[in-house]
Amino acid sequence: MTSVLLLSDIHGNLPALDAVLEDADMRATSSEVWVLGDSVGYGAQPNEVVERLRALPNPTIVKGNHEAAAIGEISTANFNPVAGAAADWTAREMDTDTKEFLIALPLVVERLGITICHGTPRNPIWEYMLTSRIGELNLEYFQTLGCVHGHTHIPSIFGRDASGTWRVKQAADGDEAVLANLRWFANPGSVGQPRDGDPRAAYALLHVDDDQKSVRIEFHRVEYDVSLAQDLILDAGLPAALAFRLSEGH
Repeated sequence: MTSVLLLSDIHGNLPALDAVLEDADMRATSSEVWVLGDSVGYGAQPNEVVERLRALPNPTIVKGNHEAAAIGEISTANFNPVAGAAADWTAREMDTDTKEFLIALPLVVERLGITICHGTPRNPIWEYMLTSRIGELNLEYFQTLGCVHGHTHIPSIFGRDASGTWRVKQAADGDEAVLANLRWFANPGSVGQPRDGDPRAAYALLHVDDDQKSVRIEFHRVEYDVSLAQDLILDAGLPAALAFRLSEGH
């Protein structure tokens, strides 16, 4: 069995990332780390977050919309004004090594018989996996049994059984599920900017059997120094709303 640490939507929040890495290390020895996009944007430490991720053992990292915006691959015209301002700030603050690393990131990767992306396999940059209908439309865009993704900032599982019935679950701290004989989508939630009403940093552990047909997922939350992350955002001159929302988990 292979254990994988799933991280998503870190958004330049180094205090949250460090708390997650410490908590995850106490729970399990993960042989791989998969980062599901939006490692930068919103938060005040994009360079430091990317440096920390690159130093992890066996990281697999994909590109999200905030990376794409920060490196100029997509326009921020579809971002709200606060997100757009954060993307512009991130683009200015990134050092050369960070920018070159983000440019080289793939949009979709397969590992251990699982598809890895940010939004959805059909549209890894923009599409939100929010309904079973979106799940159904995406099934023809990847060939593996499962897909791990981020983008919504909400821990969740979408699964379709052999009869075509979909089961949808928003996951809470401590929830576990076995994903066997399903086509499924799983989202570990956001490390750096949760939006499910729980301000604690979110992550998941994925345990993949050697035959790659059965997967067990654990969802976890961890307290971190929210005040520090907020102070860093305000001191950087980023929009104050980005700091205040961290306390609310919205």
